[in-house]
Amino acid sequence: MTGAKGWLKNTLPFSALGVTLAVYYLAPSLWLTGMAAALFIFLCWWRLEMGLSYVILTMPFYFFPKEMDPALWGIPGVAGRLETLRFSVAEFVVLACLAAWVLRRLTGVDRGWGAFSGGRKTWLPPLALLGAASLSLLASQYLWVSLREYRTVILEPLIFYFLAMVTIKGDRELQLYFDSVLLLGVGMAAITLYHYFVVGEVEVVGAAGRALAIYYSPNQLGLFLGRLVPLALVLALVGGASKRWLWVAVAGGLLLSLYVTYSRGAWLAVALAMIFSLWFWRRMPLLTWLVVAGGALIFLPFLPWERLAGGPSLWQRWYIWQAALSIIRDHPIMGIGLDNFLYYYPRYMLEAAWAEPNLSHPHNILLDFWTRLGVWGVGAIIWLQMAFWGTGWRLHSSLKEGKLQGMVLALMASMVSFLVHGFIDNSFFIIDLAYFFWLTFALIMGIEAAAGTGTMAVPQEDESK
Repeated sequence: MTGAKGWLKNTLPFSALGVTLAVYYLAPSLWLTGMAAALFIFLCWWRLEMGLSYVILTMPFYFFPKEMDPALWGIPGVAGRLETLRFSVAEFVVLACLAAWVLRRLTGVDRGWGAFSGGRKTWLPPLALLGAASLSLLASQYLWVSLREYRTVILEPLIFYFLAMVTIKGDRELQLYFDSVLLLGVGMAAITLYHYFVVGEVEVVGAAGRALAIYYSPNQLGLFLGRLVPLALVLALVGGASKRWLWVAVAGGLLLSLYVTYSRGAWLAVALAMIFSLWFWRRMPLLTWLVVAGGALIFLPFLPWERLAGGPSLWQRWYIWQAALSIIRDHPIMGIGLDNFLYYYPRYMLEAAWAEPNLSHPHNILLDFWTRLGVWGVGAIIWLQMAFWGTGWRLHSSLKEGKLQGMVLALMASMVSFLVHGFIDNSFFIIDLAYFFWLTFALIMGIEAAAGTGTMAVPQEDESK
């Protein structure tokens, strides 16, 4: 009976949501699309947290939006023109979940605020970022470009964060979201390795064929895997969870996927994230350190040293940073607006940087936030990091060793990778990276809120079993 109840409570709604979402995306008719969307909203009303799990599963697939032609609905265009509407799957799921949450509030299904009861740090720093982004619109020269990024990178990922926080009430929701990350890891590893070894879809740079998977750039794939790999590796090593061996398998596939991107920034970020994790894991004995060091030495001859040592990337970064600093000197308070760097950069580009004239970001997290959002954006990201690391440090120190501590350490490792890779490349202002950032932030705040209210009833497992 327990199995039947579990199927009805978990497997059935999750499967129904997945089938309905697939019908919405694949439906050739706009009317069928609309009916599938309405049914998806109803199912999210039934199980909102499961609806949100599909945001996690679809966040990397924004290159494959659902296209809808409003003319087929009989809606006339302005001056005879009406562009095809494009919505990523994650964007649709977020908006559907928001509509479902409003209905749940109106019908009295939801009364509390979930993990938002954890304190002001759960909403003040995110609100500061939203305020900085809203203020930056006043400085934008190309407002239509800024509004698009404001919607897809700022507002909708923040709605996802808000909804995730109101749904986290204990271990059940946290486990669901971590399980969704596990499924995301399975999917990303399978897609990357299939495209690389079977389809042979690569970008050839020198002697290396770099994996692309669903992205247009190996570096963009490396950026996303760089957030996911440290989390999976830590849960595989120190998670103490019942799904540990699944995390081991997923971490292996993701590591191979990361390797074939040949992204030096991603390799460096993940390496430093794991060094941080192993150092922070107080239980790690000397023997384990020796095994890790020995394993690293074994793999050294197999590393692509030509790729590691070659290329002008370091000098190019230096040229870009100098141009970005010049932009900041001219626009220190308000910045130049969201997604406007591409249009300003040619005016400030150094002559030595002629090889890459069309760049959309300054390849540095602080310079990126400053040029896009002004000094207020820099303050917001620093505040968010202070809130994250203060919470993570307290949780890791106060929680007993086991599942929860492993979750916290995994989230901290992912954030280390975010910071390290963000110092030399993009960090936040891509759709999937923005969603993953807020997922990481929501999970660590959710763990603290649930543990603080006594709803985190999680048995600590004996890892010697």
